[in-house]
Amino acid sequence: MPGPMPLSVTTVTATEMPQRLAYLALHADYSEQPFPKTELAEDEAGRIVVERLLKGNRGHWGPLEHPSLSLMIQADHNTMMQLRTHRVGCTFDYQSMRYTGKRISKVANREIPPEDVFYVRKPGHYTDRQGKKYEWTKDQAEEQLAMCLSSAIDYDRLRQQGASEEHARSVLATGYLQHGLVTGSLRFWLHLLDVRAKSDAQLEIRQVMQGIELEVHRWVPEIWTWYQQHRHQKALLAP
Repeated sequence: MPGPMPLSVTTVTATEMPQRLAYLALHADYSEQPFPKTELAEDEAGRIVVERLLKGNRGHWGPLEHPSLSLMIQADHNTMMQLRTHRVGCTFDYQSMRYTGKRISKVANREIPPEDVFYVRKPGHYTDRQGKKYEWTKDQAEEQLAMCLSSAIDYDRLRQQGASEEHARSVLATGYLQHGLVTGSLRFWLHLLDVRAKSDAQLEIRQVMQGIELEVHRWVPEIWTWYQQHRHQKALLAP
């Protein structure tokens, strides 16, 4: 049977003192003279950024483009494709099925279970985006997992017949797991949360957003506190 959602979100690298950097960008915008460094504490810098740039819908988001955060994300292919539609203020490198098909063949040959490679929702009660509730049974989940195994067998058969990886992957169930490195500015990550953490977004993308929220919170706690109170899950227009 499928287990919990096999997603992960992990910080790879991040701008040190990101709120201080945003503060320096703020200072560059509004000061008469250059201000190349500051001894201002990170938490105080964050509070000033909130007060002078964000509070009261001021909407001056440009300085938040300077701090950068790189996250390693794993999720199912369909969710990763949703993430990849966001292209402004970020860059992506995703696991390519042209080069990483050995795990599929291992599933086909029963060396590893299909749930190690394919994502299937756990049995339970779910809601579609129109608000209609439905039950996803144990039998349905097991049937979908069997379809994933069957697609892995078809993939491996094509590879054995000489088909290239990019040719054979066309028969795969699209729930296979992928990982990817995503690097974006602070402004990008907050924009992504604006549009993908809202209640009518797909379940899996919302679960990924929860992991991203934890990393952003650790990285910029003062800015995150303001964001959580004033924008989080409110589906406001992106900054």
